[in-house]
Amino acid sequence: MFLVDIQKEIKKIAPAIQLNKEKIKILFVEKLQNNEPDFLHMFQDDVNKIEGFTMSLINMVFGAVMQESLKQFIPSIKPMVHQYQSLGLLPDHYKNLGKYLIISIREALEESVTHEEIIAFQLIFYRLAEIATRLEKSDYKKVKIGMQTWFFKSFRVVKKVQESDLVVLIYIVPIDGKIAPIHGTDNFVSVRLTMLNEAPSLQKSYRVIEKTGHKGYVMIINRSANIHKNDHLTEYLFNQLSEGDTLEITLPKRNSC
Repeated sequence: MFLVDIQKEIKKIAPAIQLNKEKIKILFVEKLQNNEPDFLHMFQDDVNKIEGFTMSLINMVFGAVMQESLKQFIPSIKPMVHQYQSLGLLPDHYKNLGKYLIISIREALEESVTHEEIIAFQLIFYRLAEIATRLEKSDYKKVKIGMQTWFFKSFRVVKKVQESDLVVLIYIVPIDGKIAPIHGTDNFVSVRLTMLNEAPSLQKSYRVIEKTGHKGYVMIINRSANIHKNDHLTEYLFNQLSEGDTLEITLPKRNSC
């Protein structure tokens, strides 16, 4: 299918998607809840943020087909890539996000969408996902702070302070001694932890700050934000994590969702 044909098909499907966007968002959230609960944690379990993210993915496709070539859309996609980085998205996540988004669109539109329109949307989405992944990897290569992989880095817990029944502060330092500064306010990191009987590894985003004299970060674990009864990671960090334990976290990013 040539680009001009893809553009025609997506432009045909656009009005129906806009008309049924609320239904698409609900279906998408349900599919993530049932199949990829880790994604919910990346949004601090805020359904409104997830729904907003759903539309940002759809609008990314719509914006791309308005260009003569996808290369012209790269400057526009960079801010979105930085936003997705702040959530803790990895390359494999784009594939699953696209899968459930496209299934949600197909279910919401039912008979009003054709096979050709869905294929066109799918082709553009995955091409943009490839561009986003390439930009992410390039971005992290510029941050030379000794990442174990291109995304996660090991930190040791040096202090844990219970501020209240609902809030715990966790002081962490990088095992390799290399730290990246936090810029601005409202920053989050994604925490990854492999626990017994939990597969795959647990992952969730938490607010992080810097404190004078501490050569690392301070994570703020807020139990009141735990709307999921089975949020094992928050419960573990709150009740079981001890000084000397290690965690894998991402580079701090501003929460722009």
